[in-house]
This record gives sequence, C-alpha cells and structure tokens, in this order.
Amino acid sequence: MTELVHRKRLEIIADLELADWLADEAEAVGITHFTIVPTLGGKGAHGRWRNDGVGGQGKCLFISVTSADRATALINRIGPMFSDYRIVMDIADVQVLRGERF
Repeated sequence: MTELVHRKRLEIIADLELADWLADEAEAVGITHFTIVPTLGGKGAHGRWRNDGVGGQGKCLFISVTSADRATALINRIGPMFSDYRIVMDIADVQVLRGERF
C-alpha cells in the first residue's frame, strides 16, 4: 500500500500586488512548491469586492502543501505583516502521496 504522509496545506488570500512578495517569503523558508492564482471576488470584513482589473482591488490566492516546520517558519516570517496588509491565512492538516516532494 502507498504511504500517506502528514503535511500542512496553506492558503493565503492577499492583495494581488503582494503575490511576488509571498513567493519570495515562501522560498526564503524553503517552500519550493506553491501556486498563486488571481481571484474573481469575495466578501470580507470590509464588504464585497470584485477583481475587475480596475481600482486595485485584485486579490490572489497562494496555495502550498509543505512540512509543519516550513509552515511555522512562514507564519513567523509574515505574521507581523498581517496588521499592515489585508492578508488572510488558513492552515489545514492534510495527507499526501509522495511526501518527500513537500
């Protein structure tokens, strides 16, 4: 039977202009596999928003599966920025195949 390995799944929603910064911060703590996608819209504490390409309201979704140690390192590294920017992060326990890749 194929072995499942425990990892952490990170999902971060942030302003679109922070996409490169998120990628750099993830790489700085050893997270080498991630995906960043633009979002269409949503609703948060400040009401509804839509990514219409005008007005700078665009958001991105950063997704990564990584080890608990790397997830913690990223949280410690970017956590202080949460009060300055509109960033939302959730973390979930997942099981993956080919755990050595994450």
